[in-house]
Amino acid sequence: MNLAMPRISWVKGMQSLHRASSAASRRTAASAFAARHISTTPTRSSTKNTEWVRSKLWKDGDAPGAADPYTQRPEDVPEDSAVTRLPREALEGTDPADKRPLAVRRSRLPFPATRNEAATPKEVGATDAAYEPATSLEDLTEMGTLSDWWDQPGHWSELDQFKAFASTEKVTDKATIEVYYRRALVEVLALQKTGALGEWATQKWAEGSRADLDAALAAEIVTQDGGAVLKGEAAAIASSLKQTTEAETEVTRPERISSEEAAEMIKAWDPSWKEIAVNDQMKFALRKRLYQLTGNLIPDAKLGAAATVGHLLTLTAKQPKAKRLAEILQKTEELVQLANVKVHDRRVSSIDREVAVGRWKLIEEELTKRELPLTGTTDVPKNREMQHLLGKV
Repeated sequence: MNLAMPRISWVKGMQSLHRASSAASRRTAASAFAARHISTTPTRSSTKNTEWVRSKLWKDGDAPGAADPYTQRPEDVPEDSAVTRLPREALEGTDPADKRPLAVRRSRLPFPATRNEAATPKEVGATDAAYEPATSLEDLTEMGTLSDWWDQPGHWSELDQFKAFASTEKVTDKATIEVYYRRALVEVLALQKTGALGEWATQKWAEGSRADLDAALAAEIVTQDGGAVLKGEAAAIASSLKQTTEAETEVTRPERISSEEAAEMIKAWDPSWKEIAVNDQMKFALRKRLYQLTGNLIPDAKLGAAATVGHLLTLTAKQPKAKRLAEILQKTEELVQLANVKVHDRRVSSIDREVAVGRWKLIEEELTKRELPLTGTTDVPKNREMQHLLGKV
């Protein structure tokens, strides 16, 4: 009995192995049978169903495309053509071999050519009979590098030069800003009186000359019930804002008025013009015009809260924040008036102190006689004392 036990366990193991192998063979046969019955060729019933669905989707005329997109191709598409979804306008006039971006291909600027291998003298001689190969370095033509490509004539035209809308020099004087605000208000009222404000609100206005500035400031503004009425030649002021392309390129920016002159102009005006109410269209035109003349731009978040001309003037005439502490201290009158306090915009060195008392010229002469450096230690390395302490010298 004890001798048969190993034999029985061995037989059970063989039976389980036989069951596993038979089950695997049945799965393989089933998968092969299923694969044999799967085909991309549609049956007659599936073809009828496809035709019925296509007829319901496209009731007017024949349905586009092939009836079976898996086995058939449309007749109007050649076998070797690439299918694309781009519009016809994008495909016209394009070279498939040109891999450059579309913006570069459509640009009027002559971009540098792509890097190619130079032709051999034999190939050049076949196309050009007068070609003679160079025999020395001096005979070779010097080609420019990409660093100076845009500096060469013809590679960059005046049409491609950037022309800023706003003034490059930002006006910070409050009196000067108020004068330009007065001019902008007169121009807006003139356009409003002639009925052209809606058309000219989004266009660029001519900056004009000093005569145009004086003509706009000479017009009288009469306030009525929070509004304003312009007395003067409104048509002439409105026509001065119109400019052509030729006039825009030739006319330079007019000279700025000084702060003293602006302060004298302000004294002659009635301050009630700052209480004139402005609507959204007027605020947009005033901000755009002042940004063009002075370079000051009111943010949109603050522009919506403004209701009068005085509000706009307060937002525009705000002094810019100082970038350094010395600028703030120099503008502090309490410190400037003190006799024993002096504010410097940088660190005061020992040479500055000697220059202040007049001894630096004598020191400079003595150092030059002894051939000693005026500043620094020239060839003497730094941390000389530390090298002595460490015993390196």
